[in-house]
Amino acid sequence: MIMNHREEKLIKFLEQLPKKEVPPDFSSRVMTVLGNRRAGAVVFSDIKKWVVISLAAAFLGLVFLTDLPLLPQIEVTQTVGYHKVELVFYPSSQSPRTVAVAGDFSDWDSIQMDRKSGDYWKVTLQVRPGRYQYAFVVDGSLWIPDPLSSRKVADGFGGFNSVLVVNGLLNYNPVE
Repeated sequence: MIMNHREEKLIKFLEQLPKKEVPPDFSSRVMTVLGNRRAGAVVFSDIKKWVVISLAAAFLGLVFLTDLPLLPQIEVTQTVGYHKVELVFYPSSQSPRTVAVAGDFSDWDSIQMDRKSGDYWKVTLQVRPGRYQYAFVVDGSLWIPDPLSSRKVADGFGGFNSVLVVNGLLNYNPVE
C-alpha cells in the first residue's frame, strides 16, 4: 500500500494520542440509554398524534355541526377600496334653495346635498383614494369653491375649484 505525505502525518498524529481502554460494559450502557430515549420519544410521538387527531375532530365537528363555513367567504361590495368623505357647505349670506356638489369624483354631475338644521348643507360621498377637484353648485347655476378648503386650483373658466385629497397627505375632514 502506498501512502502519501498527508496519510503518513495522520498516522503519526494518531499514534501520539493517549491510549484509553474502553470498559467492557460500554456497549450495553450506550444501548440502555438509547433504549430509554427511544421509549420516551415514542410516548411523546403518540401524544402529538392524539392531539392532532383531537384538534382535527373538533374542527370537523364545528364545521359540520354548526353554521361555520368550510372556507372563508369574502363579500365583495361596490364600496371596497372606497372611503367615506363628508362635504359641508355653509352659505355666506344668502339662503340658497338648493346646494349640490360636482367634481371629478362624479364626472362633474351634480350630487344634491341635504339641508341640515343651522342652515348648512351636507353630503356623504364614497370615493376612491385620489386627488379630486370639486365645487358647490348653489341654486343650480352659481359655482362656488369650498370656503372651508384652503386648496384651490384654477378651473379654466376664470374661477377656482377646491381640491379634495383622499387617503393622501392631506385628508379633508370638515368640522360641523
